[in-house]
Amino acid sequence: MKPEVLLCASLAGLALLSGCASAKSGLSPLPAYMNSPEYQSRPAATESLFASDEAVLRGTTIEQILNSKVVIPKQARLAVLQHGQRPNWQWWSDEFARLDQDLQGDFMRVLTNGTRLVDVGLLPSLMIPEKQTIPYLREAAARYQADLLLVYRTASRVYDKTRAFSQDRVKAQCIVEGILLDVRTGLVPFSSVVTEEYVGKKSKEDYGFSETIAKAEMKAISLGLARMGADLVKFLEAVP
Repeated sequence: MKPEVLLCASLAGLALLSGCASAKSGLSPLPAYMNSPEYQSRPAATESLFASDEAVLRGTTIEQILNSKVVIPKQARLAVLQHGQRPNWQWWSDEFARLDQDLQGDFMRVLTNGTRLVDVGLLPSLMIPEKQTIPYLREAAARYQADLLLVYRTASRVYDKTRAFSQDRVKAQCIVEGILLDVRTGLVPFSSVVTEEYVGKKSKEDYGFSETIAKAEMKAISLGLARMGADLVKFLEAVP
C-alpha cells in the first residue's frame, strides 16, 4: 500500500475515533430513568414526601429557611469553640503549655485581622454544654452575647521515617474543619475544611522522638487554623 493511502486511512481512523469520543462526551450525566419521558412527566416535588420528617422540621419552616438570608452585623462579636476533646500537650512541660497558648493566641490574632469582628474570644469552658449539638451551642453563645460562633475540630496523623546517618524526620498532616454559626438565626453561612502538612526534624533539645512528633503535630494544626481563619476573615469582609 502506498504511503499516501496509508496516511489517508490513518486520518480516516482518527476522524472516526474523534467522532466516537465526541459522541461519548455528549452523553447525559443523568441516569437513564431520569431522562425517560415517564419520569419527566411526573409532578415536581416541592415539599417532603415523608410524614416522619414533619416531626423534626416542618416543610413550611424549611421553605422559610431556604428563602432567607443571613445578616451579619458590621461590628460582630465572635466566640470560638474547639469541638471535642483537646490534646493534652500542656501537661508535657512548661514549653508545651506555652506552645499551646501561642497556638490559640496566633489563631485569635488571625481572626482579628479584619474589620467586621470587634471582639474575638474563646467560649468560656464553664459555658460549654455537655451535649455539643448546634441548639445547645447556640444557646451558650447567646448567653455569652456573641453574634457568631465558630466551632472547629482538628484531626491529625503522623508519619515518621528514620534515615541512616541523618536526623529522624516526621511529617504531620492535619485536617481542620470549621463552621460559622449565626447565633440569631441558627444558620451556617460559612464552612471550611483545610488540610495542612508540616515536616519536622528531631532536635537535641527534644527529650525523645515522641516530643518531636507532638511539635510537628502542633505546627500542622497551627498552619491549618491560620488558613481557615484567613478564609473566614475574607468571607466576612466580602459579606454586605
